[in-house]
Amino acid sequence: ANPTVIVPKIGIQIPVDFTLQTTDEKTVENALNNGVVHYASTVLPGQNGNTALFGHSSQNIFNNGKYKFAFVRLRELTTGDIFYITNQGKAYGYQVFAREIVPPSQVSVLGDTKGELATAVLITCDPPGFSTNRLVVWGKQISPSPSQNTTATQPTVAEPQKITSNGP
Repeated sequence: ANPTVIVPKIGIQIPVDFTLQTTDEKTVENALNNGVVHYASTVLPGQNGNTALFGHSSQNIFNNGKYKFAFVRLRELTTGDIFYITNQGKAYGYQVFAREIVPPSQVSVLGDTKGELATAVLITCDPPGFSTNRLVVWGKQISPSPSQNTTATQPTVAEPQKITSNGP
């Protein structure tokens, strides 16, 4: 019943915070202590467009938060792998079709759907432990059919200037 991201291939099932109404880096970093964060400037699962989720790949072992290594194995995902996002009691399945390493300033990946009707991106810092770049893994929605999706309302939150880092 709780919002979750599930990636069977790498054995993760982590809570997702869909409540943030800002892309402020400090706020997002604090929320990452409790799981994965949905970027407020992107659509929700079940809407056409791109849903963006960010999770830690690595962080100081002395820092608080049990999800500091949430996406450390994200680089193991390849074309054809499946991941799931649950929200409001409904599960959405996505099939990986692309991955890319981009600089943190390439915020266009937050809105990019790469020619697909409904996508989700999982984003983390790359390489793990450094905030030099971001690993972005794209999945296209395969269940339920995107034809059942609603039209996204335009988010009122501004797109960030850079994709959040792993923190201090």
